[in-house]
Amino acid sequence: MNAQLHTLSHSASPTAVICENLERFGGGPAKGDPDPRAVWDEAEALAGLDTILDAFVDEVAPDGTQLADERESLLWGFVNTLHMQTVRLDRAVDKLSPKLRDLQHSQDGSEVQAWELERVIERARHLGDRRDAFEQLRDAAAERYRADTGNTWRPRYGSHTSRTAQLTSAAIDARDFLRARENEKTKAHLPEGTLVAVTGSGPVTDAGPVHFALDRVRAKYPDMVLVHGGGQGAEKIAARWAESRGVHQVVCKPDWNAHGRAAPFRRNDQLLRLLPKGVIGFPGSGISENLLDKAQSLGIPVQRIRYAA
Repeated sequence: MNAQLHTLSHSASPTAVICENLERFGGGPAKGDPDPRAVWDEAEALAGLDTILDAFVDEVAPDGTQLADERESLLWGFVNTLHMQTVRLDRAVDKLSPKLRDLQHSQDGSEVQAWELERVIERARHLGDRRDAFEQLRDAAAERYRADTGNTWRPRYGSHTSRTAQLTSAAIDARDFLRARENEKTKAHLPEGTLVAVTGSGPVTDAGPVHFALDRVRAKYPDMVLVHGGGQGAEKIAARWAESRGVHQVVCKPDWNAHGRAAPFRRNDQLLRLLPKGVIGFPGSGISENLLDKAQSLGIPVQRIRYAA
């Protein structure tokens, strides 16, 4: 290769040498310069994602091996990698917002000020486009996670929303939901509708009664938003029900680090602060009963459902 470059340098101008090398080996704009490159090739990227996930399932952790027991964890981590990249780019766009505001206020009609503002706007737009691309990849991987494991993918902390509308349903952390209610800027990202809570983490052998109860509620409230604690039993079945029907979710998980043993009861208080239209109670523990009792004391309608013997 060095010999080829040496020969080219004697037969062409320096500009031609640079252009030839860029064509052969690629190159990108310098920091701060306009970037004419496409953000991504959506079709190829999504196809490549499928290839990677197929390899996880069929080659890295295939059925019949001990690694198959780790498949769900591997897939969760892969989706989370894409999710964290989305979060990182989101924060990068947010960091540019103060600079954009300052530049807009300081415009004096000069070309220098206008040029700098255009550059920052372009940078923010490019970062936003990259963020949207990674979000689409994350959502596609989350759908594969659901198809391969039967569970809905959620981050361990925070919310799982989708600006690019690739998700069948959004899963919003309750703390984010409460903060957003008080913040006009983020209200647009809240799932709009009638909040209906479900509790009950006891063993379930038949998902039918859970589906039946939720379908009845949704028939009455077509804009239903499901609220639950992210637990096992009826709560897990309800989360899958919401995912399959495109119903948005608000998830209230206990904060064990902050509240220790009292975390589930604090979580119940947090859930009721959302003021759901009603609470459906399936068999569970004393924690579920605590939630139902508190809901009744607040005047929130409660429906207790028992499984057939």
